[in-house]
Amino acid sequence: MADTKKREFSRFALEVIDHIENYVIPQYGDYPDAMIDGFTVQDIKAQLTRYVGRIGFNARGQQEAERDCLKIAHYACLLLRKLREEKEALCESSSHQ
Repeated sequence: MADTKKREFSRFALEVIDHIENYVIPQYGDYPDAMIDGFTVQDIKAQLTRYVGRIGFNARGQQEAERDCLKIAHYACLLLRKLREEKEALCESSSHQ
């Protein structure tokens, strides 16, 4: 068990960074990423739903379930960025009216 929530999340964040560096970037490349940039909020939510739904329901095993958790964290980061971009675009649009 983790001794504090902050330390638990810090360790998790390092695992996500490792996953991005050693799995995501070698497989899909780094930014600029036209596919990711083209995702909508709904697209990212669909990816989150997909990976959450796979955990415990496939024959891929524990290692893949853990990797899916890291993918979920990465997509959550992308979703937060996309939500902020939409909010910023909305604010810019409102200020030009």
